[in-house]
Amino acid sequence: MMHMWFWSGINLGTFLFPGYTISTLCGLIGACLSIIAIAIIYEAMKTLQIKLHQMTKASLSSDSFPTTENSSLLTYIIPKLPRFSNNSRCLGLIQWSLEVLHYAAHTTLGYFLMLAVMSYNIYIFLALIIGSTIGYWTFAPTLLNFNMNELHQRYKTIPSCNTECADTLVTERRQSTVSTVTEQLVSEVNAEVNTDRSNGS
Repeated sequence: MMHMWFWSGINLGTFLFPGYTISTLCGLIGACLSIIAIAIIYEAMKTLQIKLHQMTKASLSSDSFPTTENSSLLTYIIPKLPRFSNNSRCLGLIQWSLEVLHYAAHTTLGYFLMLAVMSYNIYIFLALIIGSTIGYWTFAPTLLNFNMNELHQRYKTIPSCNTECADTLVTERRQSTVSTVTEQLVSEVNAEVNTDRSNGS
C-alpha cells in the first residue's frame, strides 16, 4: 500500500528495489542507517563537485593572452581572457568529463533519496534529515574554504591600476566633465538667443 501522508509503521513493503522488502524492526533500522549514510555521502559529493569544478576552471585558465603596448584601458580593469593551449585543453577535457560523471552520480544519488522520502515513512524521513545534517556539519567548513580560496584567487587575478591607468582614468573623467559643461553652456546660449529673437519679434 502506497501512503500519501506521513505514517509511522514498520512494514514498508517493497522499498526502492523489487525484492527488497522491509517488514521487521531490524529491517527498518537497517534501512534508516543506510539512508543516513547515503545522505552523508550526498553532502560529501556536493563538496567534491565544487572542488572538481574549481580544478576544471584552473586547468582551462592556466594560459592567458599576451599583452601588447596598444592594449586599451580595459586590459587594466578586466582580467585577461583565457587562451587554451593543447595541453591545458586536453587536461581540461579530462577533468570536465570527470566532473560530468561525478555530477551524474551525485544527481542519481539525490533521486534515490527523494524516492526514499516518497515512502512518507516518518522514520525514513527523520533518517534523511539526520544524515543531511551530519553531512552538512562535517563538510560545510570545507565547502566554505573552497569558496573563500576561489574568491581570493579571483581578486589576485584582477590587476591593480598603475600610474598609467590612473592618469588615463583622470583624463577621461576631465574630458567627460568638460564636454558636459560645454553642452550645458551651448544649450543655455541657444535658449537665450531664441528668447531674444522671440522678444524682438
